[in-house]
Amino acid sequence: MTQLDFLDGRKSVRTFDPTAQISNQEIMDILSHAANAPSGNNFQPWKVFVVKNKEKQEILKDISFKQQQIADASAVFLIFGDKSNYDIQKIMKFNLENHIISENQLTEKTSRVHTYLKLHPEDISNEGLRFDNGLFAMNLMHTIRAFGYESNPMRGTDFQKIMEFLNIPQNLEPILMLPLGKPLKAGYPHRRYPTNDFVEIIE
Repeated sequence: MTQLDFLDGRKSVRTFDPTAQISNQEIMDILSHAANAPSGNNFQPWKVFVVKNKEKQEILKDISFKQQQIADASAVFLIFGDKSNYDIQKIMKFNLENHIISENQLTEKTSRVHTYLKLHPEDISNEGLRFDNGLFAMNLMHTIRAFGYESNPMRGTDFQKIMEFLNIPQNLEPILMLPLGKPLKAGYPHRRYPTNDFVEIIE
């Protein structure tokens, strides 16, 4: 299988083996790789809650219009946006500690981020959260497949009820529910608009 075959092979799977289990270590490994996704200024404004409990998954299913894949999944990832990570001082400290920048670059890099955010303040609003977390979620879906599982991105649920049920802080912005597991049936085939419908090459 080529890399393109792998990427094109992602489909939304809605029928999981309810007996298949995933270890906590696999979950952490999957999320560690997924977190290599890009984000604006490397802010990484995501927060992930992982539900791996069949009784709780049944309740999530009921909140989500009885969609069975939630109950049958090996785990359910709940992705939220965290605006507290839009913190320039925090990310610059992280960049220094991880040798991404040097002390000599700190002032210039910090000034550049401030200038950029004045130009695009929406990038640290809910709009920015959805953009950055969308990149993270897509990377997560491909990483899940690399570990031998499949997933199904969902927003067909009442996130407010989920947050109340799981005591998730109200300052977080709900982005996506992502059940994952071992597939019993193939996902829906891809049907997409032809590239000529959405591509314009400017030469």
